[in-house]
Amino acid sequence: MKELGLNLNNKKLLETKRPGLAKHFTLEVKPEYDSDKSGSNDEKSNSIVMESGPIMIVSPEVHEDWQLVSNVESAKTPTYYDVIVSKLNHSDKVKLKEEAKNNLKALKDQPDTDWEFWASVITDFHKVLRTDHDKFCAHLSRGIPAPLRGMLWQLFSDAINNNLEEKYRDLLNEPSPYEKLIRRDLPRAFPHVDYFNTKKGKEGLFNVIKAYSLFDEQVGYCQGIHFLVGCLLLHMPEEAAFSVLVKLMSRYGLRGQFTPKMDKLHERMFQFEKLLSIHLPQVHRHLDAQGVLPSMYASQWFMTLFAYRCPLDLVFAVFDVVLVEGADKMLNFALALMKKNQQVIVCLDFESLLEFFNGHAFDVYKNSPSEFIEDAYSFDIPSRLLHKLSKQYSAEAARQEKLQCMEDDVKRKNIELTEKLKKLKYAYKTLNTEHQDVTQELVQAKMSVAMLDEENQRLKRELAAIHSGMLKVEKENEYQRQLDRLMDNNTQLVDENAELKCRLEELKVMMAEHKLKYTKSVNKNEEIKKQFLLK
Repeated sequence: MKELGLNLNNKKLLETKRPGLAKHFTLEVKPEYDSDKSGSNDEKSNSIVMESGPIMIVSPEVHEDWQLVSNVESAKTPTYYDVIVSKLNHSDKVKLKEEAKNNLKALKDQPDTDWEFWASVITDFHKVLRTDHDKFCAHLSRGIPAPLRGMLWQLFSDAINNNLEEKYRDLLNEPSPYEKLIRRDLPRAFPHVDYFNTKKGKEGLFNVIKAYSLFDEQVGYCQGIHFLVGCLLLHMPEEAAFSVLVKLMSRYGLRGQFTPKMDKLHERMFQFEKLLSIHLPQVHRHLDAQGVLPSMYASQWFMTLFAYRCPLDLVFAVFDVVLVEGADKMLNFALALMKKNQQVIVCLDFESLLEFFNGHAFDVYKNSPSEFIEDAYSFDIPSRLLHKLSKQYSAEAARQEKLQCMEDDVKRKNIELTEKLKKLKYAYKTLNTEHQDVTQELVQAKMSVAMLDEENQRLKRELAAIHSGMLKVEKENEYQRQLDRLMDNNTQLVDENAELKCRLEELKVMMAEHKLKYTKSVNKNEEIKKQFLLK
């Protein structure tokens, strides 16, 4: 699937017995970006997601004339078509009919061509379809003559519109943010068709796709459009191809397959699966048992009108019928393809089935477009049944959307709780780290306390020793003080004693003197007495 850039993300494909919406299968269109970062806004990828998800398309700048279109919800195709009709509702068929009649004259000599019938179709297509539908179908089965095909496609789709063609020419002069992506993907569309290997073919393909990316801002650019545009350009000029593409998207409802929610594509695959279970129950049971869902193989059929990996003669046959009967006829072609291959399908396993659908499913109709159309018409699919299936899909889609909303709400709450859990874990980790730090600090503090306690005990012992020493010193000091006092007292006493001695000496001297005087006095008194006595 490299040409279309399709990646099958089938990690859940081995699951069986899944609901009709087949939410687990993803078909993704992922363009590779150029290395130039400056153009990042121009090169945003477009993804087609079959997982109840949208086509992830980045719309271009809002165009003034089509502001209303961008505001319309993707599922509301009638509103979109009303916008187109209100702006571009002038049909100009006269010139095309004249050209078709001129081409028809060249077919007059070809025995296999009912030129009268095709002349009546050119004159009044709607009348022929209304009054002689079976004959019309028979002629479609034999194939539209190649010289008339492009012009008849324009008539069938009511795409002859000078206003649309003028709009196309105006859009070519405007820049599109998807230009780099479109040019990069050009080689992937019909690489084996010589016309698209020429400069003219590539430029035509680029111009139409670019113009539509500007014309329909919600769809923008998607790779699947390459195949629709390529088939148209092989039969008509660029302006006409653009007009038919607009009609295919709007009037035929293909736009619903490319809008963000892809409601129409989901609905069509839902219808196909139900119709497959009704018309080909054995094939349906086998595919269901193998876990092969329609989204794994049929989505590319419906998105490209079977143009992806299908021989061009078969693709043109599909375009012939769809442009006449409507897009729902794609379901007939899908059922015809499944029925034609049913003997092979029921014998293949999961991997072989995917490989078969991807490469060999169309081999049974090789060079037989008429048989392909006849087999498609062999299935009677009442419009009431399709309407019923559409209502079932809408109910199922609403239920799935409700479940999805609930799931999204749960996911949102889960994300919030996860975020809270992360914060709590971070807080816990922070607290745990802090706790470890505090614990480490506590251990270190305890060790420090123990060391300090030991130091304290040592200091206490030293203090006790010092205290004991101090007591001794104090005692010694006391003794010294007492001794000093005694010495002071002794000194004082010595001084006093010395003084007393001096006094004593003085007294002794005085006494000696007094004694001497006394002696002298006594002696004198004796002498006096003697003298007195003598007298």
